[in-house]
Amino acid sequence: MENDKRSETIEKLKKAGKEEFLKNGYQRASLRMICNSAGVTTGAFYFSFESKETLFKAILEPLVNQYEAMLGELMKGEIENPATGVDADKIMMQFLLAHREEVMIIMHGADGSCYENYHQRVEEFMRHSFAAYYRSQLGCEPDETLVRVLAKMRLEGAMAILNEDVDVEKKMYLTEKIGIHATGGTEKLIESLKKEVHR
Repeated sequence: MENDKRSETIEKLKKAGKEEFLKNGYQRASLRMICNSAGVTTGAFYFSFESKETLFKAILEPLVNQYEAMLGELMKGEIENPATGVDADKIMMQFLLAHREEVMIIMHGADGSCYENYHQRVEEFMRHSFAAYYRSQLGCEPDETLVRVLAKMRLEGAMAILNEDVDVEKKMYLTEKIGIHATGGTEKLIESLKKEVHR
C-alpha cells in the first residue's frame, strides 16, 4: 500500500515536472510550483527525488535511452539496406511526435541540466552513422565537413517538421516526402563522390 502511494507521488511529480520544464525550462522551473501542481509537499518531493535534476533525469532518461537504441538500430539497418531510409525517418518521426513535449524540453529547455548539450550528442551520433553509411557506399573515408553538415541538416529537418503547426498526418507526409527527396539526393551525392574517388 505504501509502495503504491509512493509510486503515485512519483508519477504526479513527473507529470507536474514535465509541465513546468516545458513551460519554463530547467533553470527557471520552480520546485514549489511542481509540488503545488502535483499536490504534494516539498518533503514528499525530497523523499522521492534528491533534487530538481534527479526529477528532470527521471522524466527524460528512459526516453533518451530508447531514442538512442532506436536510432542506432535504424542507422544500422539503413547501412545494410539503403532502401529503408524513408521508413527509418518515418519511424523516428513517430517516436518524436509521441514524445514531442520531452523533445522540446531537451532541445530548448535543458540549459543548466545534465542534458544541456544533448543536441550536440545527437548530432555526433548522426555524424558517426552518416560517416559509416558513406564509408560503406564509397569504400573510403568521406569528407568530414560534408558529413557534419549532412548530419546537422537531417537533425534540423526533423526539428523543423516537429515544429510545424500542422496535424500529425501532415507531419508524417512531410517526413516521407523529405525522406524521398533526401534519398534521391544521397544517391546523386554518392555517384558524385565515387567519381572523385576514382579520378
